[in-house]
Amino acid sequence: MKYKEKTASEIIRMIEQDLCSISEICKTFKISRKTFYEWKKSKPEFGEAVEEAIDHREDVMIASARIGLKQLLEGYMQKKEKITYVPDKNDPANDVEKCRVVEKKFCPPSIRAIKYVLDREERKKDKDRLLASERRPLVIEVQDEETRRQLMILKGNGFRSGGSLNPEVVAAVDKKLEEEKKVKSEELKMESEELKVENEKLKNEQDKLQAQPAAAPVEKPKVNLYPFLPPGYTSRTD
Repeated sequence: MKYKEKTASEIIRMIEQDLCSISEICKTFKISRKTFYEWKKSKPEFGEAVEEAIDHREDVMIASARIGLKQLLEGYMQKKEKITYVPDKNDPANDVEKCRVVEKKFCPPSIRAIKYVLDREERKKDKDRLLASERRPLVIEVQDEETRRQLMILKGNGFRSGGSLNPEVVAAVDKKLEEEKKVKSEELKMESEELKVENEKLKNEQDKLQAQPAAAPVEKPKVNLYPFLPPGYTSRTD
């Protein structure tokens, strides 16, 4: 069948509205699935329109699913109408509405839907924790220098076995360890010098404190035990 813009527009509309599957659409327009995919490949505008229609259909379906899930989580009001018809007196061949009864019923939240949402959230948290643990660097604590050296050789060999047999890898590791020892030795030496200077300062301050003369005792004024006697008089006990 020859490609036609009108046929393509109808196909796009049916895909967008999610009325039929691709096979059913092809049967409706009497084309094969091969023809449909050839049009999609050879006609860029048709292929883009098909993809946009599919995306739009998916967005609508997701939005509808979210609305339905929200109703199940919160509960919703269900409305039912009951209509009774009777034969028309003037025209017995036709029926007319006699009465209409509207019933409203509140549907409570669905425990199943709530559990589904909570389980999904828990799975998401587990996945996030797993990804976080995978991104966290691997830390290995060793008890001795030789074990650390062997691990460095393994890393230097690309985490493949046989690194201890590679002279270049071993030499590079030993050189790095020797440089680390020199740096550590220099740091310890500097710390020792700083500690020595601090001790000298502390000793000098203590010597200064010991060299200062002791302060003379301050004589407290004699308290008058008989303030009610005139000046120059003393008590008989004095």
